[in-house]
Amino acid sequence: MEVKGNDLWGLLLVLLLGQFVAFSMAAASFTSSLIANLGVDTPLTQSFFAYLLLTLVYVPIVLRRRQKLQISWYWYLALAFIDVQGNYLVVKAYQYSYITSVTLLDCWTVVWAIILTWYALGTRYSFWQFAGAGTCVAGLALVLLSDAKSPDEQDPSKIPLLGDALVIAGTVCFAFSNVGEMKIPWRLKEYIGAGLQRQEKAEILQ
Repeated sequence: MEVKGNDLWGLLLVLLLGQFVAFSMAAASFTSSLIANLGVDTPLTQSFFAYLLLTLVYVPIVLRRRQKLQISWYWYLALAFIDVQGNYLVVKAYQYSYITSVTLLDCWTVVWAIILTWYALGTRYSFWQFAGAGTCVAGLALVLLSDAKSPDEQDPSKIPLLGDALVIAGTVCFAFSNVGEMKIPWRLKEYIGAGLQRQEKAEILQ
């Protein structure tokens, strides 16, 4: 199969952007862990600047395009609230757990997203997708077992299992937020499809 130059450059751009996002997330995790180790407990303040940056970038874009909200504003407010809670819980977890545990357990989002998309969006997955997700869950279970080791071997200032619980609770919020963001375009498609059907029926009647 021949790959066109534009397609290749597009693929490379996606890969580079993905690596940049991964590096940014790793840097954010390291910073959160460092701040927690210094005894500073400000999870909301740390998340505030990220949301402020998103607001400064995307709100002007929406206003410039003069786009109307296609979904009621309270849906966006609910998704924003859930996402903020998820960030708060995960950043708070650095006060009690270790950076490796928090970073790995953050992958629980995938598990909850699979469950939610199955029921909310009707998405169906193959056996190999479930096998891959199951392998990840097995690895995450090992992280929990590692954090449940003898208290004598742990840092007295840490409560790893509490931190792990906060991360898992945060991933539930992330999953609801992500699936909700997917649900909005699906609802838009349903509205557009219903509108087109009404238009076609009107044209037939005419």
